[in-house]
Amino acid sequence: MMHGPDRKRADQIGLTVYLCPECHMRLHDHGDHDRELKQKAQEIYEEKYSRELWMINFGRNYREEK
Repeated sequence: MMHGPDRKRADQIGLTVYLCPECHMRLHDHGDHDRELKQKAQEIYEEKYSRELWMINFGRNYREEK
């Protein structure tokens, strides 16, 4: 769900999504799809750990505040 410099860390903690080539390209073409996956990754992480640890590890809040 995370890519770039965050990918290795995300893979190590199980935040990996396997995408077909078409869906992978959608991530590059449509920023909304990428953000949705990052929001879901953060949601899953925070259920097990906390927002504080998410921010330490990834440094950015992708979830909309309620």
